[in-house]
Amino acid sequence: MRLALTVMALGLLATATSASDEATAQALKEAREHYQKGENLMFEEDFAKAVVEFRMATRLDPQYTLAYYSLGQANMALGRYDEAEAAYVSCRDTIEAAAKMDTQQRGEARQARTDELLDIEAAIMRWGGPEGAPNTQKMKLEERQRLLEQQQEKDAINAVAVPAELSIALGSAYFRQHKLADAEREYLAAIAAGDQTGAAHNNVAVI
Repeated sequence: MRLALTVMALGLLATATSASDEATAQALKEAREHYQKGENLMFEEDFAKAVVEFRMATRLDPQYTLAYYSLGQANMALGRYDEAEAAYVSCRDTIEAAAKMDTQQRGEARQARTDELLDIEAAIMRWGGPEGAPNTQKMKLEERQRLLEQQQEKDAINAVAVPAELSIALGSAYFRQHKLADAEREYLAAIAAGDQTGAAHNNVAVI
């Protein structure tokens, strides 16, 4: 009787685990769909609706780094600098949490970033490709592209560090709120992280 109960319990546990895995996979799929909707809305400069989509993506997948970053950019475009700050801080938290991931989780995160890079490259092509005329939305896409590429590079050497692009973005959110000490700290962090755009040095000079 005890053996039968044990077998039954193990069977129920396996079923519950399977259902949990399916639910998680579905949530991640929906998060990606909301993220893509948000990107399309950014393309159309409908930033308020983009915020809704990016926020939903982060609720479905609390570790969706790029969704937090895009949420920050959408809020910056709307002048909601405090909300942009919160989104960028959440983005940074997900990156730092990567230090605690096991090998399988790191592999899954790396694959997710690769998929996101392909999506961003496709979006940039819609703006005329890398050589197309510069504009605000294209530059924002290129910022997200650099952010992911920096994460990939750090992951390749098993190092977890906040990318320079994110520190610059967070610094700008602080700067717009006149939190100059916080802004300077983030810009200096971007320089330490190897900012190659020159933006961090310029912003420190402005402060």
